[in-house]
Amino acid sequence: MAGKRRTDNKGRVLRTGEMQRAEDNRYLYRYTDLSGKKRTVYAVTLVELREKEKQIDRDLQDGIDSSKGDITLNQLFQVYMETKSDLRESTRYNYLSVWKNAIEDTALGNMKITQIKQLHIRKFYSELVGRGLAANTIKLYHNLINPALELAVDSDIIRKNPAKDCKKGIGGTKKERESLTISEQESMLDFIKNSSKYSAYYPMIVFALSTGLRVGELTGLRWADVDMKENVAHIRQQLIYKNLGDGCKFHIQDLKTDAGRRDIPLSVNARKSLIRQKEIYILLGKEMNQVVDGVSDFVFTNRLGIPYAVLAINFVLDNIVKAYNKLEDVEANKEHREKKSLPHVSAHILRHTACTRLAESGLEPKVLQYIMGHANVSVTLDIYTHLDFTEIQKKMDAVQKNVKIG
Repeated sequence: MAGKRRTDNKGRVLRTGEMQRAEDNRYLYRYTDLSGKKRTVYAVTLVELREKEKQIDRDLQDGIDSSKGDITLNQLFQVYMETKSDLRESTRYNYLSVWKNAIEDTALGNMKITQIKQLHIRKFYSELVGRGLAANTIKLYHNLINPALELAVDSDIIRKNPAKDCKKGIGGTKKERESLTISEQESMLDFIKNSSKYSAYYPMIVFALSTGLRVGELTGLRWADVDMKENVAHIRQQLIYKNLGDGCKFHIQDLKTDAGRRDIPLSVNARKSLIRQKEIYILLGKEMNQVVDGVSDFVFTNRLGIPYAVLAINFVLDNIVKAYNKLEDVEANKEHREKKSLPHVSAHILRHTACTRLAESGLEPKVLQYIMGHANVSVTLDIYTHLDFTEIQKKMDAVQKNVKIG
């Protein structure tokens, strides 16, 4: 005689592994996961329980070990970072810092990865937009979240990546990369050159505007990299100032991409700025400057022979703009005219301005790409949408004079 079949309190027959608890009438299902460990899932209704059973059966048949999905997104990210053995230390430090500051303490960061749905990630991005974050910043967060969850998919821990396609339609403010106009550039340089306080920075700023170097490439440039006879600067390394586990200090680092390794012809202005910098160097009686990772002879240093950190350069530029605008206020009032203030200027804006000037001069995009060290020409082409309108107008006038239409 067959044994009596188990039923719930509504008389429905329960399957193997299913039970209904007498104390609260909740349903449970017991099964063995892929590692041989006994697992239990709970549900309020039998219908809900059997939906969970279907998912469990699918996972077991497809070899997905959802038991490992008990880890949180934060824990998964740590595992993901451990797999990235090819990252530069500065990049690793940046990724970890971004995660800690932006994601670690959020509800999403503390969710178990098996519970994360696309809705949760889209909601997280939407909240960031509401806080006024830039679109590129949100995409940076996505570029950390997405591959971490993809690793969980590849490791058969979750069936699909809930972050997939969440990058599409990311809002946020779009920050235009603004370069100085020709007028602003000339006004700023004239002010610096004639300033008793800031004239020492003139050669470095002129060189930056003449070459378009990234700030780390600029501060990391050594006299050994400069060939005045052949009129060329060899860009071979960059200088960073970060804590890579040994306290905040300078480090010599490889260039960001292979495209960054390049030889830049020296323009007349670039050459003059180097000569002037050498004169300042000799005037101050510097025999050598600070040694960083076994190398020294940096071209641009302060009066103590210490290289510039990016924050230091941005601080100087900020002070220059404030001093210029303060003087411009006085002059404009005295001359009864509209004041022409300088906008915010950073080391990156100097680079963007240099690229814009080269583009305005008619330099071919592929040549400009090489000079700027862009890995992708699309970045270079984007510069052509930020050209000085006055220069565009001049070129259009020239075309109309030389080309007969109609």
